[in-house]
Amino acid sequence: MPLAMTFAYREWRYKQTFKIARDTRKAAPLFVVHLSDGAFVGRGECGLQSLHGETRESVGTQLQEMQDRIGEIGTRENLNAAIAASSARNAVDCAFWDLECKRSGKSVWELAGLKKAERIEVDITIGINELEKMRSDAEGAIERGYRLLKLKVDAESVLEKLSAIAACAQGLRFIVDANESWSMDQLRALAPQLKTLNVVLIEQPLRHCEDEALSQYDSPVPLCADESCATRDGLDVLERRYDAVNIKLDKTGGLTEALALARAARAQGMGLMMGCNGATSLGNAPAFMVGSLCDWNDVDSHELLTEDRASGMTTRNGHLYCFEPRLWG
Repeated sequence: MPLAMTFAYREWRYKQTFKIARDTRKAAPLFVVHLSDGAFVGRGECGLQSLHGETRESVGTQLQEMQDRIGEIGTRENLNAAIAASSARNAVDCAFWDLECKRSGKSVWELAGLKKAERIEVDITIGINELEKMRSDAEGAIERGYRLLKLKVDAESVLEKLSAIAACAQGLRFIVDANESWSMDQLRALAPQLKTLNVVLIEQPLRHCEDEALSQYDSPVPLCADESCATRDGLDVLERRYDAVNIKLDKTGGLTEALALARAARAQGMGLMMGCNGATSLGNAPAFMVGSLCDWNDVDSHELLTEDRASGMTTRNGHLYCFEPRLWG
């Protein structure tokens, strides 16, 4: 029987309004893809990349186009050769991986040539808010066993907020994510002070199209490219500006390119961070795989939602535990 593809859209509400430097979100807009060969069904999930102008309508149109061509596409290899990296391709690519597992009876770890990880350490993200609210959220995360916190910041009150949160417990490590909201002067002023507060990574301080100055800057805290990094294209340029790259499945267009990017960046001596884009456990299962190769993991979005997929992954004491095959892979 030829391949058949269906997809559906749903907004998954956050437990609380989630604010970053660029926008504010009350729900995660997600598509789910089902890919069937008549005997087995594979699933994949994707979000929207607002930074690149993706909307529900544009991603839906891309998925419709792939649905119309799925018989012609036929395989994951053909998909990645024929379709440019996008959120829509991510969902279909991951559905292909899941379908291949069901057809072959092999785990996705076997198909990818990776040793299965039972768990990975993850951070929990603290969104931008008033200082007392951010400190309260951090205290709650510490009580749940997290020792790595990711703080979303803009250009205001960065040191004041971080100092207050750092005082909550000894030994906490922090990732600070500016989402392109700083200037070069602000980065130079903040980085040495952030290092004293146990910040281990600064994520995307400058606008992705205006980060050339980073090649002349020796930061006391490693710098990580997020908005500046999508696929392996341009990795040589990023290596001169950043110490690490943040890999996200919607940016890479799926697990296939995400694994290739992780291996290529590591070969160039760069650090690796795995991120997410509002995904449920279905979208974060393939992210977990890439995360097993990474130094830092921001794979927490399913924890921020009011509900999750059936058979979702669990997090205990700051560690995310591996997905079950009944969820994906």
